[in-house]
Amino acid sequence: MISYKCKNCGGQMNFGGAGGFVCPYCGSKSFLSDADFKGNEVFRKKLLEYYKAEADKKENDYDGDRIWSPAGTDVFSLPSGQRLEIRFMKKDQRDGYVCYIARETVVYVFDEEKDAGDFLCGLKKIVFPEADDRLHRSFPELQTQLSLTEGKNALVFRRRPNFYPAAVFSPWESVHLCWVISRMENVCCTLDYSGIEHLDISPDSFFVNPITHEGALFGDWRKVRALSGNEDLKALRRTAIALAENTAEPKGLYRFLNSAPQKDAFSDFSEWDRVIETEFGGHRFVKMNV
Repeated sequence: MISYKCKNCGGQMNFGGAGGFVCPYCGSKSFLSDADFKGNEVFRKKLLEYYKAEADKKENDYDGDRIWSPAGTDVFSLPSGQRLEIRFMKKDQRDGYVCYIARETVVYVFDEEKDAGDFLCGLKKIVFPEADDRLHRSFPELQTQLSLTEGKNALVFRRRPNFYPAAVFSPWESVHLCWVISRMENVCCTLDYSGIEHLDISPDSFFVNPITHEGALFGDWRKVRALSGNEDLKALRRTAIALAENTAEPKGLYRFLNSAPQKDAFSDFSEWDRVIETEFGGHRFVKMNV
């Protein structure tokens, strides 16, 4: 095992959270190169396992989700006599279903089992590029499906910590709204790649994590149809305008939100990327206080 000493004060350095070491005495930081690992493959493997464990810990840190708070509880019966108890922060009554934001899940309770099946069929039409192993995080991930009494059916999806409808954080300053638009554009590109359109992009259906700048599209997946136009790109603009604190500044943002979409999602994302570069100083991670 490597004993890594601080080159500044000589103290024993500790693991840091950014791929290196931090001195607890003087605060100096150091990063290991491939040369440092030569002959220490076991240590290298242990180090990678440590960082993966730290990442997994943060990924599942619901205690660190300070936004979620209980507002009520709904209870449903299963044919077996067991109960499905949903403790929720927010619930929305939609056409044919109720959507709940629970502590670790997003739960859809459908009036008809067929609607739950149609919802899943819409989700299954997504095609992910082989080279991207994180895009699945931008779409609902099913945990379980439950048959309830009275012909109802429940779909339980994972809700990662700090993921909430974008409307929860509105109104958005332009410097933060810009990355929400980028995430919606990214999702639209995946839909385009899959040859489908969602038709339910809105401030309540698009979830965001203000800490990691990730996004995920929920909403009504029963509406999915073969791609035939640019309705999702129009909905993206309407959603951004509804969320915005001020659409007039910067001027490039105003022009984009009030423009007609490009011919496809990929071209539209390229156009938005130009706005990011010219109006927001490029791709910069601006921390959002929530």
